[in-house]
Amino acid sequence: MAVRCNVEVLDLELGIPETTELELPSCIFLCGSLRSLSVHCNKILTVPSSVHSTNLQYLKLTNVTIDEGFCKWISCSCKSIKELHLEHVRVENITIECSSLESFSFVFSSHSDLCHLSISCEKLEAMRINWRFDSPSSRSFKVFAPNLKYLKWTGSLLNNQNLGNFMCLETAEIFLNHEADNNDFGNVLELLCSIRRVKVLLLSGETAKVLLREGSMPALFDDISYLGVHMESLVDDMVPTMVSLLRGMPNLKTLYVKCDPSFLIQKPKACGFNREFWKSQNLAFIDHLKEATIELSSGNNGMELVRYMLEDAKNLKEMVILHSPEHSTLFQVVNESKRKSAARVVFQEYKANEKRELGRFNIYVKK
Repeated sequence: MAVRCNVEVLDLELGIPETTELELPSCIFLCGSLRSLSVHCNKILTVPSSVHSTNLQYLKLTNVTIDEGFCKWISCSCKSIKELHLEHVRVENITIECSSLESFSFVFSSHSDLCHLSISCEKLEAMRINWRFDSPSSRSFKVFAPNLKYLKWTGSLLNNQNLGNFMCLETAEIFLNHEADNNDFGNVLELLCSIRRVKVLLLSGETAKVLLREGSMPALFDDISYLGVHMESLVDDMVPTMVSLLRGMPNLKTLYVKCDPSFLIQKPKACGFNREFWKSQNLAFIDHLKEATIELSSGNNGMELVRYMLEDAKNLKEMVILHSPEHSTLFQVVNESKRKSAARVVFQEYKANEKRELGRFNIYVKK
């Protein structure tokens, strides 16, 4: 009935007996008017063998099981497809080669059985990957996307990845975890080299710690203007990592350090790095910094970083400080700071038990 009515957008959420394999009728894929198809079904999804081409521009699959033949059909028969989204799709290998695809996502919030992910799409501009697994062994991730502008990658770190160089990348969000049998976290540095042209970079503290293991990071990110780092707390062992990051970003204009308020109580106090330490690092970014947002957690390291930026960033326009009621000396520190700029200081109070989503930054990126 939908096909006879020249449907353009078809959203199917199907409940089917467990013993039934789902093969959508060929008339759906042959429908000349159909541009958008979404399928949500806990079944094996196959494509009729008689379907050789389709006018689909948008395809979203949720909770289905597919095989490599389905991926081959997408690559060979979906010549007009622009968006492909796979959410909780069970599949062993994904290989997509498509000249028209502009947006791709693979999201599997729990541990996935996916072994190999290969994307080769010249027009791809946005890619979102949420890929978690028990072991990085025998897994690989390969990408050819020379025009990629936005990358979000969360989940587990791989041992085998080939991303090439993203020369057009504008925004990257990298939140990777270190699995138990991944003995070398150093391949994250290779990842950072792939995204060195990025302008806006958001990192988890665990991802950033690779720089501490590799030593000081070379000046990779000359083009970056915005850095956001989400960590549990700015404890002493995170400060050298922050120094490495900032040393490699001499033209940074906006900095957001996001901490978890719940660690105000759970983490030991950190107070080993004062304003004099930061000043002694001779970081070039301080002369270009215009905006900063710092979320204070346990200890004094965050407050000393605030003091350093207030007193040494001569071009600073605005400083936003998120704090808890426990930071009783904060206002005194700010008032007594000898500023080189006329920066506007904004105070925002949060509760220690407040929970916020990992990777969510409550500030808009200004281009």
